[in-house]
Amino acid sequence: MFQQLRQHLVTVFACTLFYFAVSVPFIDYLQLSETTEVRPYCVLPFLFSLVYGLPGAIGSSIGNVLSDLYYGGMDARIMSLGASFQIIYGYGGAVLWKRLRRGESNIFRLDKVRKIAQFLLLTLLAGVVLALMVWATLHHFLGLEMFGIGFISTLMNQMVFFVVLGIPFFVGYSYHLQKKTLEEAGQQRQYSGAGEEAPAGYLFSLNEKFILYFVLISVIVSLFVSAFAYFFFSSYEICDQTSLWGYVYLVCGTTLYVSLWPTLLVLRSTEDHIARPLEELSGIGRHFGEYGDITLEIQRIMSTVSRYTSYQSEIGELAISFRIFSQKIEEYIQKLTTVSQQQTKVATQLHIASDIQNGVLPEKLELTEIDLYASMEPAQEVGGDFYDYFRIGDDKVGFLVADVSDKGIPASLFMMISKTIIHKNMMDGLTPGQALSKSNNELCQNNRAQMFVTVFCGVLDLRTGQLLYSSAGHDHPILSVNGGDFTILKNKTGFVLGEIEDIKYTDRELTLGSGDIIFAYTDGVPEAADENKEQFGFDRTLEVLNRCRSMSMEQMCGSLKAAIRDFKGTAGQFDDITVLAIRRN
Repeated sequence: MFQQLRQHLVTVFACTLFYFAVSVPFIDYLQLSETTEVRPYCVLPFLFSLVYGLPGAIGSSIGNVLSDLYYGGMDARIMSLGASFQIIYGYGGAVLWKRLRRGESNIFRLDKVRKIAQFLLLTLLAGVVLALMVWATLHHFLGLEMFGIGFISTLMNQMVFFVVLGIPFFVGYSYHLQKKTLEEAGQQRQYSGAGEEAPAGYLFSLNEKFILYFVLISVIVSLFVSAFAYFFFSSYEICDQTSLWGYVYLVCGTTLYVSLWPTLLVLRSTEDHIARPLEELSGIGRHFGEYGDITLEIQRIMSTVSRYTSYQSEIGELAISFRIFSQKIEEYIQKLTTVSQQQTKVATQLHIASDIQNGVLPEKLELTEIDLYASMEPAQEVGGDFYDYFRIGDDKVGFLVADVSDKGIPASLFMMISKTIIHKNMMDGLTPGQALSKSNNELCQNNRAQMFVTVFCGVLDLRTGQLLYSSAGHDHPILSVNGGDFTILKNKTGFVLGEIEDIKYTDRELTLGSGDIIFAYTDGVPEAADENKEQFGFDRTLEVLNRCRSMSMEQMCGSLKAAIRDFKGTAGQFDDITVLAIRRN
């Protein structure tokens, strides 16, 4: 109990000192009259009460008394009432805000339009209450006009600085709380040795970004208008200093709130028709598998997307895509159920998985600038190798070859996840190295099977031949330049994807001239073995490629695969074999 009391006293002292230190410069340099000054620190009682509770409010109250004493000439009765006002509107406002945010772990996060609206209404209420208390006191003791320009100054001072300073504090403190929570969760996992999924880092939601962006615009506009009003009134000497600031406050507050409320209406529409649908639809993939029952999973997906399929926008198209996706999954499940009743469940599952896996591989690209070919031959019904190629804009082609650390159905599932993630990141305009860095962090999350994948990926500019590439633990590609023999490219390679987070992968660059060929593969090519366990090796690989480099890429790769089959003889295929070749025309 003594320790808690000591902590409260330290909090009161710190808040008192901070309040007084902040108030002194404004008392010295921005005094408006015998009773007031520009008071941006009016927001401190509310913020201190939110963070520290009643001790924060008491500290603000004592700080206000000290600032009044520093001000000098203040009636003791007015000072004591002013101190109580700090507690009433500061602590009372904090209690009301916490009541509105009950049940939320982070009461400072402004990620919904209704939260901003409640904050503005609370600001208005606190400003009105404080202005009434202050000017009723000054009217009673000093005979000052109750509802004059001073009343307006006090009210607008509250309303303006609660928004201009309060909202940035909310954003910053929300970030602080989230970061602290993540650090504590990380320490608990470290001490327990548990291997749970690492929590996601703090991210502003799409809706939160919209809100903060438009609120910032409103604040900037109001500050520009206020600055103009200040210089206008000052230049023409229309009024005294007290009235000047009263009018500036009036202009600033009116501009701010007139621009904010219509903005909130627009943001509410954006929240309902863009941000919230996107967040809910993105949550489908993030939470898929939590029920452990595919029927319940499909029901949840259908329930979510049914709310948005009627939208005449990209949101509606995305919802329809998810609905079709769910229907296809349901169809596959029904097929699997039928097959299991016929006691061929395992074989059929593998066949369907193979169809799905083959279905996600890209269709042939017809390009005049390059000759491109790729293929994948799994060692089992389904494999862990994969390749991909796709256009990026009008002038670039992205490609990748990858090898998952296992075979069979687990590897094929991890393969599909990896392919989707890497493809998306490269299509988003990231360089190969950036795409691998981001994909690695995403694959590390919830990787309970502790699988990994090696990747070689690149982006080729069809106009210039510039090739930007990066590697994550993958076999070195093979290159033929100026019609010469193939040689192994001794590029630097990073660590595999899915094992360690926050690895930075670097980009490398080379230029493909006319007739130059780059050949990428998985380790199933050089490590293919015959009945005596002898491997096909790189020497044989280079010999076949050199002999066939004048052929089309499809013929060259076909010759290599035929040579591997001949070499293996009756030995089974030990590993998946994947090849990808590009020749610049």
